[in-house]
Amino acid sequence: MGHPAAPLTLLLLLLCPAAPSSPCFTIPPDAPAKLVLTNSSHQCSQLDWGLFQRQTQLHLSQNGIEALSPSSRVEPKLEELDLSHNRLRELPDAFLSRAQGLRRLQLQHNQLRELPDSFFANATALQSLSLEGNPLRAVPATAFQAHLSSLDVSCRCDVVSTILAPCSCSAPDCNVLQCRCLTSHQIFINVTGFHAQECWGNVGLVAGLAAAASGVAVGLVVAAVVCYRRRKAATDISVGWDKQEPTTTYGQPHYISRAAEIGTGDATNTAPDYENVFVSPCTTSARAQGWTPGWQEERDSPQAPVDDNYFLESEDTAGDQPIYANMQHLGEDNLYITPDQ
Repeated sequence: MGHPAAPLTLLLLLLCPAAPSSPCFTIPPDAPAKLVLTNSSHQCSQLDWGLFQRQTQLHLSQNGIEALSPSSRVEPKLEELDLSHNRLRELPDAFLSRAQGLRRLQLQHNQLRELPDSFFANATALQSLSLEGNPLRAVPATAFQAHLSSLDVSCRCDVVSTILAPCSCSAPDCNVLQCRCLTSHQIFINVTGFHAQECWGNVGLVAGLAAAASGVAVGLVVAAVVCYRRRKAATDISVGWDKQEPTTTYGQPHYISRAAEIGTGDATNTAPDYENVFVSPCTTSARAQGWTPGWQEERDSPQAPVDDNYFLESEDTAGDQPIYANMQHLGEDNLYITPDQ
């Protein structure tokens, strides 16, 4: 079963127009030229600027104002305007298009994130501007009018960097300008000092970290190259000291002795030098041909069995070349003899 009262309620809503929203302030017709409405409203979603046409000073601080009507314009006769400590996120682009008489503007402690580049272009009489306590990323260049003598912003590197040049100008034609920024401890300090201490330090830290990272990368590359070259050099050496080479066509291996052990950086770890005399059976032995080497005759001692390998240590100094005695049989060319010094 339905509710018969529902269609009646809907009909009443359609026939009876909604009551207009009440204005944020009640302004009498004879309001004074200096109008102070500080903390007169707890919430104001949109302020009708048409109420303020005759004022020279207007104080609207701490009223919870969230926005201004899109057609809001500051009249030329207004000299001081205080909109601080509200909830403003933006202002109409042409809000100051007729503000030729405005000397002091207070917009601090709102939620302004951006102001148009030409926002202050027509505020030619502006002397004092307060913007601290807003998440502004930059101050428009048009804010620096010829008569501007005081500028306050928040102590953040992004916004301070946009005002550093005009605030630190020392040329004779530069306007004497006091630029301050508000710290997190609610203390005003000079913007040039803040920038030198906080912003340049961050740049230096980032540059230092980048340089350190680059140094580490270069070091790793150099270490990899050195390691690669050492491994390649070790691979290229197919025979170490006292290592046996592949057998030649005569069945006789060759030997090489090194003065220093390969692959170590210790110069004292040297391998002994040898007079390498290798004795092994050949394809056709010398005895079979009726010839016996003199060093194998019975008068020589010790006798060397034909199937043993001998390395005779030399008394030569380190670095002397070894003696090779690779003899197949008499008449062969493989005979290398280096006499003792």
